[in-house]
Amino acid sequence: MFTRYISESLEQQIIALLDEWATGELGTALSWAKLEKSFGYSRQALSGNRAIKNKFDEAKFALRNRKKSVAVQNARLDELEALKNENLKLSIQVQEFEKRFMRWMHNCHLKAINPLELDAPMGVSFKTAMRARDRT
Repeated sequence: MFTRYISESLEQQIIALLDEWATGELGTALSWAKLEKSFGYSRQALSGNRAIKNKFDEAKFALRNRKKSVAVQNARLDELEALKNENLKLSIQVQEFEKRFMRWMHNCHLKAINPLELDAPMGVSFKTAMRARDRT
């Protein structure tokens, strides 16, 4: 069986393992039960050691923040994908408008219409003219 107290060398091994956990290399499900199983000491004995307890808390905090950052990163990737799709749709729409404009210019040339005349502003409608007259 194990000794009653955690030795200095074992404490360093546990701290090294907790450092690995903090990086996420060993997964994100760090618990006292896993440390109990690995080293044979109870949760109370492990958490009673201040250095191990502090490292455990640091590792849990790092893993919690890592999960949040992964969630934020996934959300950003989803947003990026949606924006790429929207950009693709808009690029296709711009190409269609350019093709339509070229057809219009071609048809203007065939009908002997000056394209600049097509861009002239619209005149005032009868209704608008009547409203303006009634106000005066």
